[in-house]
Amino acid sequence: MRAVGQGRGVGKLLLIEPDGLIRGTVASVCRDLHLARVRQAGSIAMAEQWLKTGRPDAVLMSLAEGDAALDLLVRLRDGRFGCDADLPVAAMASKVDADLVARLKALEVRRLILQPFKLRDVIHTVEQLWLGAAAVPA
Repeated sequence: MRAVGQGRGVGKLLLIEPDGLIRGTVASVCRDLHLARVRQAGSIAMAEQWLKTGRPDAVLMSLAEGDAALDLLVRLRDGRFGCDADLPVAAMASKVDADLVARLKALEVRRLILQPFKLRDVIHTVEQLWLGAAAVPA
């Protein structure tokens, strides 16, 4: 796995979020605070298209598209894209249950942000992605 943010500036973050206002706000904050260079995708399909040639250092993804989001994460972990299969991933969800948490943990999602969230939660999450924080707690 490549070192992120160590000696070469901020890393590249793929932000997958269907809500344009949330996506734009998160991208703007990350840019303004020099947390990451953000590539925005408004859908899982757009993210998948970009992942065919793009190489993010981390992913922050909404789970709003349900199984499609989890399927993308499975393919990412299986190494089906050009990026590192073990790159850091954080997820955003409006509701979760024990089954979803177990799936996210198995897919090595490092952080889970419950929506609605505060911007400081996103800032902290992105910072922790670069530091290699532990996986989602049980």
